[in-house]
Amino acid sequence: MSDHQFVRIAREGAVGTLTLNRPEVLNACNPATHREIQRAIDELEACDEVRVLVLRGAGRAFCSGSDLREVGVMKGREAQAYIRLDFSTKTRIATCAKPVIASLQGHVAGGGFEMALACDMRLVADDVQFSLPEIRLGTIPGSGGLQRLPQIVGLGIAKEWAMTGRRIGAEEAHLRGLANAVHPPAELQERTMAFAQELAQRSATALALCKVALDPAPPSPDGLVGIYHRLASQACHEDPGYHREARRFRKGAVP
Repeated sequence: MSDHQFVRIAREGAVGTLTLNRPEVLNACNPATHREIQRAIDELEACDEVRVLVLRGAGRAFCSGSDLREVGVMKGREAQAYIRLDFSTKTRIATCAKPVIASLQGHVAGGGFEMALACDMRLVADDVQFSLPEIRLGTIPGSGGLQRLPQIVGLGIAKEWAMTGRRIGAEEAHLRGLANAVHPPAELQERTMAFAQELAQRSATALALCKVALDPAPPSPDGLVGIYHRLASQACHEDPGYHREARRFRKGAVP
C-alpha cells in the first residue's frame, strides 16, 4: 500500500482500511487531505484482494469537518475550488464499487458528518457526537449531505438537524437509522472489522450492483446539486457574519 501524509491505508484479509490521520486537529480536512483520500480510495478499489473498505479516524474523533485554519480564509476562486474538491471526495466515497463502512467515534461534525453520510453503513461508538454546525457559521451543509441525510433519517428530522445545528448522540443516531450499530469505544474497531469481514464473504458483483440499485444517482459536484451548492456557498461566504463566526471557530470557539 502507498504512503500518504494525512491518511493511512492498510489491508487485513479482504478488508481495506483508510484512516484519516490528523488527530491533532480532530482529523479536520484540508485540500491535501481530500486529494489523499481520493487517491487512497482509488488504490483500495483497484486492489483485487480488497472487497470491503472501512473508513475511520485516528485518535479521539472521526472528523471535525474542514480545517477552517486554512479553508476559513479562502475567498473567490480558491474557495470555489475547495468546495468542488470537498464535494468530489464525498462523491468518490459514494461511488466506490465496493461497500464502504464508516467506523465513527467522538466528533463527526460538518464535512465529517457529510463524509459519513457518503458511506454505505455507519458503526459508531457510544461516545459519538454528530453535528451539522454550518448553520451556526451562517452557511449550509454541502457536498451532497443535505440530499443524503433525508434519505437516511427522513425529511423532517433532516430539516431539524440541519437548521438547528445541534448535536446528536449515539442513541438518537441509532433510533433514526443513521447508525447501524452502537458499540463501546474500546470494541468499535474490532466489531467493525468483524462486520466488514463478514460482508466481504458476499459476492463482490452482487454487492456492487446492490449499491447502484439502492442509490443509482448520488449527488455529483458537476450536477445541479453541486452547482447549487457552489452558488449558495458563495452567497453565504460573502456575508460578513460568516467570516466573523469562522474567525471565532479558528480561535477555538464551538459553533
